[in-house]
Amino acid sequence: SEIRFGHPSSAVLLPMGAAREDVWHVIKTYWPLLLGNALEWYEFTLFGYLSPYFQVNFFQGSAVAAWLGFAITFVARPLGGVVLGLIGDVFGRKVAAFPSIFGMLLSTVLQGCLPTYQSGPAAGFLGLCLLVVLRLLQGIFTGGEIATVSTYITEVGNPRSLASSLVMIPATASLGNLLSLLVTFSFEGALGDGAMTQWGWRLPFLLALLPGSLAIWGRRRLGETAMFLASEAEEQLETGKAKRAMIKIWELVASYWPQVLIGFGAVAALAVNLYGGMTWGLVSLKKHGLSIDFRTVAGATSNCVVLLMAPVVGCVADKHGAAWTQFITGVALAAVGMPLLISIEESVESPWLVVLFYGIGFGILQAFLMVHSLQVVELFPVEVRTAGMGLSYNVGFCLFGGFAPMVFEAAESLATWMPPLLLSLGGVVTASTTLVSLWLRSRGRIQLTHVRHTPYFYCCGKERFLNFQMQKSEEEIKAIEKKRSAIEGFQPVVDI
Repeated sequence: SEIRFGHPSSAVLLPMGAAREDVWHVIKTYWPLLLGNALEWYEFTLFGYLSPYFQVNFFQGSAVAAWLGFAITFVARPLGGVVLGLIGDVFGRKVAAFPSIFGMLLSTVLQGCLPTYQSGPAAGFLGLCLLVVLRLLQGIFTGGEIATVSTYITEVGNPRSLASSLVMIPATASLGNLLSLLVTFSFEGALGDGAMTQWGWRLPFLLALLPGSLAIWGRRRLGETAMFLASEAEEQLETGKAKRAMIKIWELVASYWPQVLIGFGAVAALAVNLYGGMTWGLVSLKKHGLSIDFRTVAGATSNCVVLLMAPVVGCVADKHGAAWTQFITGVALAAVGMPLLISIEESVESPWLVVLFYGIGFGILQAFLMVHSLQVVELFPVEVRTAGMGLSYNVGFCLFGGFAPMVFEAAESLATWMPPLLLSLGGVVTASTTLVSLWLRSRGRIQLTHVRHTPYFYCCGKERFLNFQMQKSEEEIKAIEKKRSAIEGFQPVVDI
């Protein structure tokens, strides 16, 4: 696979206009991918915001059981990431992008059509079983969706502004999260708890049909990435597709298991912050008596902060690199996560303080954690990129995100300070994982980048944690850049 070396200074000096042009090209050309991603997170977070109604209709009043129903989807995500990832690595990124959005949309809309215990014990039990099946299917297709979209954008984006392009994925995820929150709380405010419990909870699921159909139509028109076509041309000379799939599975497990483990830890901070701090925290505020209006404002504020900061975060990551951004933000979450969540819970009597702490605090943390997808997708070469991303990303999200609300709910019953502590520990995991991976790279034991070599951890005017071979390449590039600057700066004087 091709490694693109770029002198860090070229990233530092990248004009904002150039980055905007690159990002606009990605949005204009590959909007069906981003729309599908927004829809994915709209659908995925609906269950979290509607969990009080699922608690009554399907789980007989148990909040922990309802959050377990939320976690079921995450259990299936790694399977979808690997299966659809292999489809993407063997048959093409475009081929994998279509079934992921179609299956995700179908499993979501059908959740809004299920019978509940309000229709009797038999209907309720049937509805619960079907809900579990649909949540598992949703997890399978969602796992393939994030892997396919991240790989696609990585391979079509300009390397000089790769972070700025890739943050569009979590930015559109925040847009989906925002729409999910606004739709849920709007119906809740208009209909009231009684109607929402009886039938209103179904409406947000059914609304996904229109934008989902548009995303499906758009994805049928997409082309294949040049990186995959080049790799496929080489591999087709050697073996058939079925054998290639088996070879890729073995290669992923045997050769890239350290990268898979690093991917687990790389997503920990984002997963815990999103599903433990933000999703569980917002639902928990309802139990603490915060009105629906202030919960809506707090949730909307955090997602708007993420959207507004996306260009800034992209430029920072294109300047300093994915590992630097992830490490600094992981340390920040470890330091402020616990006091932030405690402050939010203790400020219920002062609702505007909740909006400030939740909206701005979680919003800034979530914004800078958007670089996680670049850190993970960079770990794998083109031959196993989609499957590697699908496995490592989704297992990490399952472990640290899927079970976070359930663990936070159970932990709060033991001690009120335990959920805030768990939030901070998510930052510790990502920061320490990034640091260990950088140390391994400096020893020449692992390759962390397969698309853009630098910047990765650019700090104090220098790329850090390079091994000997990388340092040699870096010195050669610096010499070329210096010679080029000297030539461009030479202005001959002509006497007339």
